[in-house]
Amino acid sequence: MAVLKHSGVLARSAAASAFLCLVCARPLAQAPGAQPTPTAESDIKAAFLFNFTKFVDWPATAFEGTPNVFRVCVFAEPSFVRSVQRMLQGETVRGRPLQVETPYSAERARTCHIAYFAQSSVDHAAGLLPALRQEPVLTVGESKRFLTQGGALAFVLDDNRVRFDINKKAADQAGLTISSKLLRVARNVSPP
Repeated sequence: MAVLKHSGVLARSAAASAFLCLVCARPLAQAPGAQPTPTAESDIKAAFLFNFTKFVDWPATAFEGTPNVFRVCVFAEPSFVRSVQRMLQGETVRGRPLQVETPYSAERARTCHIAYFAQSSVDHAAGLLPALRQEPVLTVGESKRFLTQGGALAFVLDDNRVRFDINKKAADQAGLTISSKLLRVARNVSPP
């Protein structure tokens, strides 16, 4: 039984690894010079958020306040929140159902497991990142300054593909362990 369970975990891990590689390599638009559609980009970012859960380990303390759920907090426009809700509906992380919400206070944001900040919420990110710096929260954003502000992962469009950069120091400060598989598919990892 344990071998069967373990092989299922390995199969899911391998599938998640393949997904990350595929998504990083897949362009958003096929026509030269064409801009990515907002829906395709939103869906890819939402899928990344889910797959990040397979390559990041949270300390046990991250689940003390919310033992039965895995909280994904989204600070973005309503259309992106809907994409994340659609993508994560019915999914679980380590036996915990995923719950998508938008907290309205720094105290509530500290109970998130992932906090996503869209480009439209740059000011909100600047205000909340210091409060989350020592908390076991994977902070993911879009702005060019997000990593220098203390965020852990930042989405970037690179040759019409959604890619991501990692600030390993920020993840370490949050007590999170990022898998070497995720580090390998990142566009940039700082500090090296």
